[in-house]
Amino acid sequence: MNCRGHDTRQRIVRDYEIHPEAHIKLLTNQQKHSDAGATIEDEYYVFSAKRKADGKKKVIQCGMGAARYFLELINHKGLPLFNPIIGDPSVNNRKEYDNIGNGNLQSEKWNETAKQLYNAIMWLIILWDAKPDTPLFDFKDEVIKYKTYEPFESKIKRFNTTIKNGGKEKTLTEIINGYRADNDIRDGICNFDILKNKIRDMKDKQGNTIESYF
Repeated sequence: MNCRGHDTRQRIVRDYEIHPEAHIKLLTNQQKHSDAGATIEDEYYVFSAKRKADGKKKVIQCGMGAARYFLELINHKGLPLFNPIIGDPSVNNRKEYDNIGNGNLQSEKWNETAKQLYNAIMWLIILWDAKPDTPLFDFKDEVIKYKTYEPFESKIKRFNTTIKNGGKEKTLTEIINGYRADNDIRDGICNFDILKNKIRDMKDKQGNTIESYF
């Protein structure tokens, strides 16, 4: 959705319900088109927009200038930056807020399995250029909502299948490793050892061992 200019953004907020969905640091050599008109080469936001008159849904993808303007207009403190690259510690340690009522993500301790699942989901959102109102964003919102609890086995299994179907038989770790040559990737954000171990202890409906795609 075109969001170039202050007047346009004010009109959008007047006519649409705006929610921030993701705040992402691009990998090296990645670029995104901004709906504000520029080319994004660093951080960007994805917002969902639901028209108040008829419920029609759109997506806004923009750089930090437009994003900060939208956040101010809707009185939102901002989402966590998902930054897979080693860099400025002050960037990686920003306060994190959810997208459901501005709750502070750092105020409650994450369940370790849930945190790995969240990181895996965010990786796929980056790599597959996923948009709001798709299963990956539904997965993300569920994990954030129940971040202090151990995820259900069915959710881990379902996400494992998502990777298998969309990754062309490659594991998520293998896909990420393909970007290491150009990126100094933070190891902690792509460590899925808990999820791998849990998948290997699961069985499918026929009682067969399930292969991990983490």
